[in-house]
Amino acid sequence: MRAVVLTGPGQCEFVDRDEPPGGPGLVAVDLSVSVVSPGTERAILLALPNAGARFPEYPGYQGAGTVRSGSALPVGTRVAVRRARHAEVAVVPERFVRPLPDRVRPVDAAVWQLALTALHGLETGGQRPGEPVTVVGGGLLGIITRRLAAARGASRVRAVAASAAKAWTLRAEPVSVRHEPGGPDDGGTPLVLDVTDSGPGLAVAIAAAAPGGRVVLLGSPRTERADVPLQLLHDRDLELRGAHVGRLGDADEDRLSDEFFALLEQGRFTVRDVLSDYPAHKAPQVYHRLATDRTFISAALRWDAPRPAAGRSATSARPLRFGLVGCGDIGIEDAKALAAADEAELVACFDPVADLAEETTARFGGSRSADVPALLARSDVDAVIVATPHDTHEQLFAAALAAGKHVLLEKPVAQDLPTARRMAELAHSTRDLITGVLFPTRTDPRFGQAREAIEAGEIGEPLGVTATYFTDKPPGYFQGGLSGRAPSSWRLDRDRAGGGFLIMNLIHQIDTVRALLGREVDRVYAETAPSAVADAEGIEDAVTLVLRFGPIVATLIGSASVVGGTGMRTSVWGEKGEVALTPGFRLVRRAPLGPVAPDDCPAPTAIDLRTTAFTRFARAVRDGTPVDVTVADGLRTQAVVAAGYEAARLGRAVEPARLLDGGAS
Repeated sequence: MRAVVLTGPGQCEFVDRDEPPGGPGLVAVDLSVSVVSPGTERAILLALPNAGARFPEYPGYQGAGTVRSGSALPVGTRVAVRRARHAEVAVVPERFVRPLPDRVRPVDAAVWQLALTALHGLETGGQRPGEPVTVVGGGLLGIITRRLAAARGASRVRAVAASAAKAWTLRAEPVSVRHEPGGPDDGGTPLVLDVTDSGPGLAVAIAAAAPGGRVVLLGSPRTERADVPLQLLHDRDLELRGAHVGRLGDADEDRLSDEFFALLEQGRFTVRDVLSDYPAHKAPQVYHRLATDRTFISAALRWDAPRPAAGRSATSARPLRFGLVGCGDIGIEDAKALAAADEAELVACFDPVADLAEETTARFGGSRSADVPALLARSDVDAVIVATPHDTHEQLFAAALAAGKHVLLEKPVAQDLPTARRMAELAHSTRDLITGVLFPTRTDPRFGQAREAIEAGEIGEPLGVTATYFTDKPPGYFQGGLSGRAPSSWRLDRDRAGGGFLIMNLIHQIDTVRALLGREVDRVYAETAPSAVADAEGIEDAVTLVLRFGPIVATLIGSASVVGGTGMRTSVWGEKGEVALTPGFRLVRRAPLGPVAPDDCPAPTAIDLRTTAFTRFARAVRDGTPVDVTVADGLRTQAVVAAGYEAARLGRAVEPARLLDGGAS
């Protein structure tokens, strides 16, 4: 089985080793995820005091997966696991396995052990309903403690940390507020928990307590000595208590575990927003960050991720090093996907809003550049991802190529067709650098299956296509995206965005249909309707396109204001059958062949698709394999978008080829 091993101080390897033996009372679990406990594992990695490191050390103690054998639970039951090393298989006593409630994500349940530590600390401190709480320390245990304190009824949770680098984690915590050490005195709180494992942290915790309050020293201290202000404790009538989960008996562990899993089932606790996903073979990079980057919170190692491609070890090929320009809604998704990508990594990022760039590097690695020229001047940046408003693409694209960087553009190529044409000409003239456009559907296995079925003649000659994209964007989307992280009005400006739903969203279906059929659009008919939410000229919401591909007619319909929107659905039919790729692959054929069973594999997430796209782009740079979508290919999709806008304006069909040639429509 694959496993993580620490071979010496600061050294981590990803290896194959024998599976642990089973036996009476032991349960074997195939892990899907294991979560790094940053405090304990960093201490072991660096051989800090009280860590008890003995190399080689096989680290880890919390994860989730499915039962393989040895349990009263049925084989395949989803479970959380304590005492689970970072490896493909965990073999543990039965009492360290708990079935997961329905709808609970494995990564949330995987922090069971740290949740026990936090709950023990809150209980040791005598947390009372409605009582405000202060948590000193912004690492993973601090976050878990804050969120469990709120779930147990804290009216307010003050978060105290040494720096602002982890303040972004408060966004998902409605009752939490950040408090600066030494800031305005609000009288303190009656309960304070110190999860810093440091002497200075304890001093801050004592200062943050209200008179007569309780201060809990939670977890394992990593310093041998710390100054304790005994006079202050006496004068303010403070009580100092210690809490370590190792002191819990079985009955108390079971009781607190019941509480944790009840909170999970009720949807009152999560950590999935603060954990960075990494395929397990990237553990050496994770532990390097753990050793060197104190802004790093933690990682979820994915054991169900595929092994590196045949002929390559997990560490033999240097990853393609990306610089990310733009850290808004799409940019941070790109950073998350890079963390999980084979043969690619994030080394630098820039956003004009410094906080967005700092959050991105804190979560997914790399460092923040002061500006775009500084990022492009870095010798460790091989390629650039451009994830910025549409009207900025051309300038950034040209600058990156001039700096000798490969470039991957978020769609569309640009805000309008003339700009996109200039960019395609520049890409063509810079042949020694790899360029591409990111259309994630091109990496979707369902897309590949559908295209193979069409090319193999499974449905006969294609006759028609239907594609719909129905979503329901909140009003705030146009001022700050879906997350609200990056307030900006560029989506309301036709000159900057290029339009509304057609260029923002339905462009995905245009690209998909072109690629499925392997043909170009002859002419476009279109109707659009303005948005009732985005009060801006030229920003459409409802869109209907009819595309003519020779004898094939494709109808594309989409809107951003469909309550309960069903997302993307695409199917192609022909004289012998029909193939659908979303929401799930399905192939139906005329008798006597009959239907093919639908693909019951889980649909890939948006992050999965981007992860694959970055891995494939890295291989295109290294091995010369084709990119998924060239800039020239992206230009042809943009020509269809431009024809759609022109057809809606004129009330008649428009030929994209004429627009591409610069002729009249």
